Amino acid sequence: MKLRMKLLLAFLLLAVVPLATISLYSYNSSQRALRQAAEAESERLAADLGDRMQAVSEDLSRRIERVAGLPFRALMSPRRPEGHEQANELVHQLMAQMGDTASFIKAFEFTPTHPPVPPSMPVHPRTPSEQAPATKEEQPSGIVIDLSGTPPIEAAGEVQPRMERGRMTLHVGTPPAPPPPPGAGVPPDQERGTGEAANKKEIELAQRLAKHMEAIRRTAVAQAAKALEARKKELLYVPGRGFDTEVRSGGELVGSLRAEVSTQRILRHVLSKSQRAEGEIPFAVDSEGKIHAANPEDIPKIEALPLPPSIHIATGDSRKVDASQNWVVVTRKDEHSGVIFGIARPIGDRLGELRRTAARNLAYGLGAVGIALIGIIPLTGRMTRNLTVLTRGAEQLAQGNLQTRVEIKSRDEFGQLAQAFNRMARDLSDHEKHMVEQERLRKELEMCRKIQEELLPRHALRTGLVEIKGVSIPAREVGGDFFNYFSLPDGDVAVLVGDVSGKGLPAALLMANLQATIQARLPLELDLAKLATQLDTEIDSNTPPELYLTVFIAILETRTHTMRYVNAGHNAQFALRGGGLVERLESTGRPLGLLPGGSYGENRVSLNHGDALFFYTDGLVEAENEAGEEFGTSRLEALVLAEQQSGNGGVLSRIEAAIRAYRGSVEAADDATMMLVRIGPVQD
Repeated sequence: MKLRMKLLLAFLLLAVVPLATISLYSYNSSQRALRQAAEAESERLAADLGDRMQAVSEDLSRRIERVAGLPFRALMSPRRPEGHEQANELVHQLMAQMGDTASFIKAFEFTPTHPPVPPSMPVHPRTPSEQAPATKEEQPSGIVIDLSGTPPIEAAGEVQPRMERGRMTLHVGTPPAPPPPPGAGVPPDQERGTGEAANKKEIELAQRLAKHMEAIRRTAVAQAAKALEARKKELLYVPGRGFDTEVRSGGELVGSLRAEVSTQRILRHVLSKSQRAEGEIPFAVDSEGKIHAANPEDIPKIEALPLPPSIHIATGDSRKVDASQNWVVVTRKDEHSGVIFGIARPIGDRLGELRRTAARNLAYGLGAVGIALIGIIPLTGRMTRNLTVLTRGAEQLAQGNLQTRVEIKSRDEFGQLAQAFNRMARDLSDHEKHMVEQERLRKELEMCRKIQEELLPRHALRTGLVEIKGVSIPAREVGGDFFNYFSLPDGDVAVLVGDVSGKGLPAALLMANLQATIQARLPLELDLAKLATQLDTEIDSNTPPELYLTVFIAILETRTHTMRYVNAGHNAQFALRGGGLVERLESTGRPLGLLPGGSYGENRVSLNHGDALFFYTDGLVEAENEAGEEFGTSRLEALVLAEQQSGNGGVLSRIEAAIRAYRGSVEAADDATMMLVRIGPVQD
């Protein structure tokens, strides 16, 4: 796959996929937030419904308790002319006490405790289900006041109840017979016989009971408080069952009053008070599983919703529609009444708006991606084109065409890469030229080294009892150190050891020139001090100021074994005596060409049979080991003396090997030259 296609695919994957992911995440987050907000609001509304239901129940309970305080005892009195007026007045008072809650009552049923039979009051017979079977011991009779239509009271026009439907039923029966008095049915003789014993038992019983009176009283106080609290809970209305309360007059129990309450009317009243700002549908499910709503048309909608499984709905096999995605249903059970209140809030419109917004945002994003893609296509084309140009240039450069150049005018990274490529090509070309030049110089230096080796003596000189041999070790291809020995016309031997300042080719050229000059002039000028003065002046005049040299010039007279020498700033050379003594041949003047105008002295040294002369340059004593410590003049002197006394040949080779071993892996920093002159029989 080409780079351009890879870039386009990478752009699409890095732009479209994240955009779609962000849009989907935003939609899901908004949907979740919308549902949470709707659930929270529905929770609040459901809680309000429960609070409102409790308030209605408490109000209804209080009103019914107050109704129980009305003069129901008047209805139990024997027939009197004002009986109808009292009944009408009682109904008016009852309806006034109930007030707005009267519409919740389906019927009141009052049952007296000791109902007298009012024979003159019209009697409305009960239905068979309402009539209780009579026995011979008790033949109850009753009076029914029906409020469902026209009251069956003679003065019916005077009673206008505020209940649309309902009835008031008064049950009057014969009270149960009181228990027989003590001793009833007992013969008089037996009664007199047991009277004293009974009185004694009653006194004992009274004494025993008196001991517990205080404990009973205390317990009664605590139980009364609990009973009062329980009574309050019992007085609250519970849907699905009637409301029973006692009717008392002057502290005397008159009877019981039962109110039949319409659960449907109460729930409609509670649900109708709920606000429907967002299209919510408040509903309630009673203990029988029946759904109630303020608007009966909303009940099928509630039945179609997937309510929680814990809610039993008495809807038969009606089909359920899965509308959970467009509705939020929150239910809450009222612990006292057992009614489940719920809020169904439609969120389909908002979800649709969220979907449209998410789709619109995604479309805008894809449009922006498309516009960006239109701009990226030519950009990728230019990038791949520049990359192709660079690739071709690199291939030509790899083939050896160092004149290859790429033409990219952009200022981006490709332009910088093209500039770096062109610079690299120029550097490679220059480096190749430099390498050619270096190779030429190397060959020339190699040639100079060979010429330098040709200028130095290649074989030992033996004349009479004198043997001379030397070696030069350049630090580079060529060096500034030199040595020479040659015979003069009169049979004497000239010995030269020198060191030109600096290294490399300039020092080698000066060394070659100086050696040729000395070799040419020495036979003509036997005064070594005068020769040194002439050379000092010529070097100062014909060479750069930084070039100078130290030199040891000597003439060995073979007949007398006497050596005349001039040491122009050179190291002190060694004269090795046969007895193991070392005599140093110190400097007799300044280096040649350093400070012209100085004088030079000529010294003489006599040599005996077995003596030797060791000439060297500073490259030997300045050789450093890996610790940076120089070999030193003292160590060299001891080494030369030990080798000389051994009497074996190959002294110079062993000294060179010892110097190399001392340096170890450290390269030589300066040229080194050695020369050995022996007086006596030839060793090797």
